[in-house]
Amino acid sequence: MYYVIRDSEKLPPSIIHEDNYFAWYNPMKKDHRIEFRGTMNQCYSFMRRDQKQLSL
Repeated sequence: MYYVIRDSEKLPPSIIHEDNYFAWYNPMKKDHRIEFRGTMNQCYSFMRRDQKQLSL
């Protein structure tokens, strides 16, 4: 399982593996936002779709 994480509105989202997510982030804190969960390919598709919407 991979996550698309957004730390800040000014920075682009990151794709991170589930194991690394729990090592680096505290799910109870509100200092980040999970935008999508899925496989690596699904996460890349989500980010590509998100970028297309921003450029319109």
